[in-house]
Amino acid sequence: MGTKDAASRKNRILISIYSSSIRLSLIALSLAAVLEIFMLVYSFANSEMYGPYLWKYRGLYFSLLTVAVAAMALSCYVGKDVPRRFKALNYASPLYAAFLFAWALAITYFDYHITGTVDPTVFMTFSLIVPLSAFLFPSVYAVIVTAANAILLYLTLSAGGGVGQLINSFIFFIFQIVLGISFLQLKINLAERMVAEQEKARFDVMTGSLNRRSYEEDLQSYLAAPLPENLTYIAIDINGLKDINDQYGHDAGDKMIIGAARCIEQCFGDKGRVYRIGGDEYAAILTSPQAGPEELLNAFEESMRDWSDRSGIQLTASFGCVTASELPGKDISVLAKEADARMYERKALYYQLTGRDRRRYMRK
Repeated sequence: MGTKDAASRKNRILISIYSSSIRLSLIALSLAAVLEIFMLVYSFANSEMYGPYLWKYRGLYFSLLTVAVAAMALSCYVGKDVPRRFKALNYASPLYAAFLFAWALAITYFDYHITGTVDPTVFMTFSLIVPLSAFLFPSVYAVIVTAANAILLYLTLSAGGGVGQLINSFIFFIFQIVLGISFLQLKINLAERMVAEQEKARFDVMTGSLNRRSYEEDLQSYLAAPLPENLTYIAIDINGLKDINDQYGHDAGDKMIIGAARCIEQCFGDKGRVYRIGGDEYAAILTSPQAGPEELLNAFEESMRDWSDRSGIQLTASFGCVTASELPGKDISVLAKEADARMYERKALYYQLTGRDRRRYMRK
């Protein structure tokens, strides 16, 4: 896998993780918003129990409510726009996690001043909610949790915590790290499996080339922007496949289909993308051709001759080639139709010369 493909695959994995995390985040944020509304109402109904820290607590409750609503608004804003969602959550998730830990530590700190003891219940709750509600890389999660636990340990020591409390704090820290990282790694593994399954669905089972689904998706992506001038579209169709199937059987025909795919990949695979879009039909979209169309097609014909000599099966193909510079301002669908038309002209000529004119070929 090339560097570009590896980077693309990594992005698809991350997008898959963020896509699954966003639903959990919305649930967690909704619960947090409801809880904070309840706590604000409770603080007004029982203001005497908070003492001088009443407005500090209310400020914390209101801040979490505000962040929860803002995060839900962000989720609605990014919506199904995958690139925007990926960019937004890539930065927002670590900030959101750090805020939750800071909020929990602030509550714990004020509780300590009121009661004289450190009760890590709120902190513990948020430390378990973070991996569920937001995606963080395991290393980032470990850094945030370690920093938050160091502050909590300082509060525990300030409150005169004994050896037992320190041991419990250390055990809980290990529990946080193991559980949080395990869950985050589970998200990553699941996303990797999902991407692997998606990749399988994009490839032709017989030849290993990209399939029609991939072809149509890539065509749509090319419609979104002007085509580069050096983009080259090649339509390819195997000659005489039916004759091979009738004369030697479908195993020989399958061998020819696979052989054609190997020749196409060998000549064009490192210069763009190659697709099997039908039984004996292929397409190549080259974005970095290192030679002119004539030189590329000559190399392809030479590759088919070499394969024929090795296999004992005569492999030839008709093809049509067109570059974006030939049709300036036209989109990829126009290039595809023109390449098909040129391919069918060569196909008609092939059947005329060989006397095997079994089909009509016409411009589409």
